[in-house]
Amino acid sequence: MSILPPLTNDQICQLFQDHRKSLSQFLVNRVRCPETAQDLCQETYLRLLRDNAVKHDENLIGLLFRVADRLAINYLKWQQHPRNSGIALDETLVCPRHLPDEVTALRQQCELLLDAIHSMPRKYRDVFLLRKIDELSYADIALKMGISEKTVQRRLVKAMLHCHEYMEKF
Repeated sequence: MSILPPLTNDQICQLFQDHRKSLSQFLVNRVRCPETAQDLCQETYLRLLRDNAVKHDENLIGLLFRVADRLAINYLKWQQHPRNSGIALDETLVCPRHLPDEVTALRQQCELLLDAIHSMPRKYRDVFLLRKIDELSYADIALKMGISEKTVQRRLVKAMLHCHEYMEKF
């Protein structure tokens, strides 16, 4: 009996594309917000890519929905967390400082991410920046760029995959 290697990024991408619609609907039913569901859907995809240990013999569809479900649960717990406990801030608290090597590592990661964003094709970069920086909805991006929401989704997936692959090189 031979052991199969982990799935490739292309195979994970295909799995995600094949089940994106049902996964998205599942998440909308869980979190009751289409925009949040789309973000959680994207995060599910990134988690599968990042884990890089999805094996051929696993229940791949089940894994996809399990990861999405866990992300939805975490999101819902975060939403219920009280943001303001009513406790006054202590003026004597000092903000902790990062160690110099942590600051350097963070700067390097930021520069690497900026390089990744800069190196992607403009049509992907524009969608990525409008969604992640300007926080526009898929519908707003589609309207602004004169493309369909489906195209916005595809370009965002390609942009995120580009960033992931670019940063994995370093």
